Amino acid sequence: MEMIELTVKDAVLQALEQARGTRLSGGRLAEQLGVSRAAVHKAIAALRESGLAIDAVTGEGYRLASDDDSLTAAGINALLDTAVIGREILVEPSLTSSNTTMKEQYLGRRHGFTLFAEEQTGGRGRLGRTFVSPADTGVYMTILLHPTLPLSHLSFVTISAAIAVVRAIEQTAGFTPQIKWVNDVLMNGRKLCGILTEATIEGETGTVSSLVVGIGINLHPNPAWPEEVQAVAGAISDFGKPPRRAELAAAVLNHFEDVYALLDQGKEPELLEQYRERLCCIDRPVTVISPAGRYEAECVGLDENAHLLVKTADGQVNALSSGEISIRL
Repeated sequence: MEMIELTVKDAVLQALEQARGTRLSGGRLAEQLGVSRAAVHKAIAALRESGLAIDAVTGEGYRLASDDDSLTAAGINALLDTAVIGREILVEPSLTSSNTTMKEQYLGRRHGFTLFAEEQTGGRGRLGRTFVSPADTGVYMTILLHPTLPLSHLSFVTISAAIAVVRAIEQTAGFTPQIKWVNDVLMNGRKLCGILTEATIEGETGTVSSLVVGIGINLHPNPAWPEEVQAVAGAISDFGKPPRRAELAAAVLNHFEDVYALLDQGKEPELLEQYRERLCCIDRPVTVISPAGRYEAECVGLDENAHLLVKTADGQVNALSSGEISIRL
C-alpha cells in the first residue's frame, strides 16, 4: 500500500488521531516516529498554532481533544483503510468549487486523489443549481478517477458515491438515510448530501480520460442558507450526533473504494442491488420532471442500466435515463 509521505507534524497528528481519547507521552511519540523529543515538542507547538486542540498533562503526555473537528490530510489519512482512494489528499481552506478547481488544476494527479475544501464560495449542484457550502458546517470533497469503464457505465460511478455516503452516515452518525434517484441522499425527505459527477472526454477518441466526483454533505444546518434551500435541506445534526469531519470524510472514502470496486470486478448487478434497496421511491407515486415536461407516475423499479422505471396513468412504463423526480410525501 502506498502511503502519504508525512512530515513530523503530520506524523504526530496521525498518531494522536489514531490514539484519540488516550494520551501519548513525548518519549513514546519520539520512539514510535523515530525522531527526537525536541522534534515532537516542535510539532505539537505547530499543530496547536494551526488551531488543533491538543492538551498535555505532565508525566502523562499529549491528547487530541475528543471534540476537535479539524480537517487535515494527516487526520483523514489516519482513519483510512483504502488502497488507492484518498491516498493522496489536499485540504484547502476555501475554494470556489472543489470540482472546478480539480478540473482546472489537478486532472494530472493519480487515480484516487481527493481535494477537500473547508468552504466553497461557488459550490455547484446538478442542473446548474448552487450548492451552499459554508465553513464549519459540512464536508466538501472531490475525488479524481481515471476509470477503465465504458461510457455507458459512468452513471454507476455516481450511484457508487451515493451508496458510499449512505453507508458512511450509517457508520458514523447511527442512522440510515435513503437515496432519491439519481443521487440525492435524504432523511425524512430532507436532503443531506449533493453529488455531482463530471467527465472529461478525449475529443479524438470520445473516451473518458478522467472523472471528478463531487460530494457535499451537510453536518449542521446554516442560518445563512437561502429560504428556498432551508425548505428542502437537512443536516446530519437534525437526526443524530454529527461525526467529526475527518471521521466522516474517511468513512466516505473507505466505503467509496469498496463500492467502486464492484464496477472494476464486473459486479454491476450486486451494485444495483445495493442501490435499489436504498432507494426511497420504489412503489410510490412520483412527479417526473423531464425536458419534455412534468407528469405523474408510479415508480415501479430499476432496470439493469440504473434507469428508473415509472408507470404512467395509461399503463405505459418509461425508463428514465435523465431528469429528476419529486416524491409525494
